[in-house]
Amino acid sequence: MVEIRSYGPWAVVTGASSGIGQAFAEHLAAAGLHLVLAARSTDRLESLAATLTRAHGISCRVVTVDLSRAGSTAELVDATGDLDVGLLVSNAGVGRPGPLLDQDLGDLHRRLTVNATTHLDLTHAFGRRFVARGRGGIILVSALGAVHGLPNMAHESAAKAYVLNLGEALHHELAAAGVDVTVLLPGNVDTPIIDAYGIDRAAMPIRPQPVQTAVRESVAAFLRGRSTHIPGRSMRIMTRLLPRTRSIRLNGRMLGQAARRLAEREAATTVAPS
Repeated sequence: MVEIRSYGPWAVVTGASSGIGQAFAEHLAAAGLHLVLAARSTDRLESLAATLTRAHGISCRVVTVDLSRAGSTAELVDATGDLDVGLLVSNAGVGRPGPLLDQDLGDLHRRLTVNATTHLDLTHAFGRRFVARGRGGIILVSALGAVHGLPNMAHESAAKAYVLNLGEALHHELAAAGVDVTVLLPGNVDTPIIDAYGIDRAAMPIRPQPVQTAVRESVAAFLRGRSTHIPGRSMRIMTRLLPRTRSIRLNGRMLGQAARRLAEREAATTVAPS
């Protein structure tokens, strides 16, 4: 099995300020790759960069960018033009549970940019660079919800389905050019998004997998040449055995409950005007 360093010397990680993106940054830094860390939070990125540089002796470049803005990916591509980037981890994503028609259309468009268009733009730009250099790797982070529509998260499951299909096709399309592509489908990984969505952890059918474990096995799947990977053996078994219609109902019910809790929490924290 090849080593992740063979794609280096630099890797780009989007959504690197927390969760799966941060865990990828930590894993790649420990493997000796220099990193470009991209997200909206400059303070978090700079803190992470300092920690990784100190711990692993690597170099980090922080790129503060809001990937919900149309065309914002050009800023990240331009900021890495002088680097020999060999690996892209396109992880940035946002979401909000709730009925589609209750949500603001402008916000839906911004989330579509992050969850789908950004992955396209970065894959296109860095894919061309990797083909030109004769070697490269692309890891696209989709979601397990991409395998079917999710009630109360219809928008996100649809956008993530685009990423799944894009990456699965490019896994074959770019192979002859020396570019490896894997799509990750996390569905039960312990990240801040669980609490941000208002999901009741006690009601989850399977205990969330530690994010470091999910990333470690995902990198191993990428290095083995997998086109897709669902982190967590229990989630892979459940996905294979649970009937599609039942999965849609169960997940839709859980996300509907999460949406109600989220709305109640936001209402409780809203300060009435004086």
